[in-house]
Amino acid sequence: MRNPGVPTGFYFPSLTSIDSTLYDHRSQNYPALPKALGDLTLLGEWCLTKHGEQFVLIDEFFDDKERILMFGSLWSITFLSYCSRWHADGTFLTRPLLFAQIYIIFGYFDGFLIPCIYCLTSNQKQITYEKIFNHLIRIGLSRLNIRYSPEALTCDFELGSINAACQLFPNIDITACFFHYAQGLWRKIQDLKLNKLISGSKKNNHFSEEEKQKAKNWFSGAVGLALIPPSFVESVWTDIMDIYTPESPSAEEFNDYMVDNYVCRASSRYSIDIWNVYHNIRDKLPRTNNAAEGYNYRMSTIFPPHPHIYEFIRRLKDEHEFQHHKSEEAQVKVKKRKNLYEKIDNELLKLIEQFEKGELSPIQLAIKSGKTVKIKKGKK
Repeated sequence: MRNPGVPTGFYFPSLTSIDSTLYDHRSQNYPALPKALGDLTLLGEWCLTKHGEQFVLIDEFFDDKERILMFGSLWSITFLSYCSRWHADGTFLTRPLLFAQIYIIFGYFDGFLIPCIYCLTSNQKQITYEKIFNHLIRIGLSRLNIRYSPEALTCDFELGSINAACQLFPNIDITACFFHYAQGLWRKIQDLKLNKLISGSKKNNHFSEEEKQKAKNWFSGAVGLALIPPSFVESVWTDIMDIYTPESPSAEEFNDYMVDNYVCRASSRYSIDIWNVYHNIRDKLPRTNNAAEGYNYRMSTIFPPHPHIYEFIRRLKDEHEFQHHKSEEAQVKVKKRKNLYEKIDNELLKLIEQFEKGELSPIQLAIKSGKTVKIKKGKK
């Protein structure tokens, strides 16, 4: 994999610089558009890559009304087999008409995140994700004579996909995106109308400086729970609630939200081991799914909103070929991280080092770590 026969990554420029207008270089006549999923029949060129290789890996119609289409090719299923870490994310703006989402499975390789499998689904139920992963396992066995066994998966907080991955890959380590965790907490703060207290706005004179600082520590501690050793999460949140909770019924409601969804190991909706990213920081691995989210933006520049299925496939063929070259680039070039992200992770590592030396208590580690990361506190 490190030395492919003709490593195009040596000869092509950095592909992010290629204008996406290359995808609009031709017009094409399309078959009659289906009015329902059952009317859609893909034949001939619509099942093949630009080079005549099988592109539609799976086309399953089930439960009389549900449909899964999976797109990929030999290079992408091979590349995925070399990646011990996978990422997955759903996107909606560019989904074709008649489908509910595009679910993309990425391979993480030396800092590069390459989209390998594109899935069109008519729903977001757990059974659908189970089918996707089952199909993928069978494809690996039949086409490559291997059984996919990723060590780790980074994804969003959709329980259907999380449960399906755990069921099909029993030894997988699943990490929910830290960015989604932090943003979810901030949205809850906004719902409870506590954002002015937390943000410390100078226009807000209803609270003393002491109250504002206390509230900042409270929220930063909530964010920082994802950045401390998992074994400390429950006790640290108990201490944070006791010391820093603002005098407000809404603040108590936020505390309950944290316990119900995240903090209680016995009963929370999401397991601590899923949303806590402490070990990712220690191992210098991604703590977010931001690269996958960024790819959703790329998709929005290539595809119109909700294209019909044939327009979608035509453009996806071009994009898949682009990502083929990108995958070869990944094998011969070093991916540079943005300075901001590298700086933040280095600061988090320094805090962990201070904690391990006994210079910071667990609660101090949570609050300081929560203040170190950057959270976009935009309006809803």
